[in-house]
Amino acid sequence: MIQVKNLWFKYENDFILKNVNLEIKENNFIAIIGANGSGKTTLAKHFNSLLTPTKGNIIIDGLNTKKNEVNARKKVGFVFQNFEDQIIHSIVEEDIAFGLENLGLSDNQASKIVRETLDKLRINHIAKSNVNMLSMGQKQLVALAGVLAMKPKYIVFDEPTTNLDVRNKSNILNVIKDLNKNEEITAILITNVLDDLMYAENAVVMKNGQIIFDDVKSKLNKKILKKAGLNG
Repeated sequence: MIQVKNLWFKYENDFILKNVNLEIKENNFIAIIGANGSGKTTLAKHFNSLLTPTKGNIIIDGLNTKKNEVNARKKVGFVFQNFEDQIIHSIVEEDIAFGLENLGLSDNQASKIVRETLDKLRINHIAKSNVNMLSMGQKQLVALAGVLAMKPKYIVFDEPTTNLDVRNKSNILNVIKDLNKNEEITAILITNVLDDLMYAENAVVMKNGQIIFDDVKSKLNKKILKKAGLNG
């Protein structure tokens, strides 16, 4: 479980997050939605210690990120909105193996995990491809593969449908849903697109650095969406 307790985060002179409290249960598929500047990505970056609380605590499976940053970070993967920046190597399978090699795994161990990851995402056919020759949708899956290979328990997807065409938007959201269902990955979807909510189980709505809704998505209504500056 990810627990956010009385989280405040200050950037320069302004508080971007204000007394945020949240629990994300294991094996859930949760969407954190809000208008631009609402604080949703800032919140998510606390989950794997990309940011440190100004006040309050983040607890990952009982580990406080302030005291156990390295071990807590291993549990939470992050696929960035600018996912191309996460790709290090030009060949797909080499890029997926990069993080594993840094962990000290043998070539055989790393190769086995790379093959398993390619299978899970159904991208075996591009294993030896040059990343620069791939479509944006394929590059996104390569970035995800690099994260998935590290076997995190939770994965944050930061606005994954941005800059994708309709087909690739649907594909990445279905991939996330499959990982949640079949691989028991707790999926945390950061978005400002209402249509993305249909794939999630629970919704968290943010406005001005605060949570204004946290429940099953079926209870979300137009009044709350309007308050958040989202078109319902």
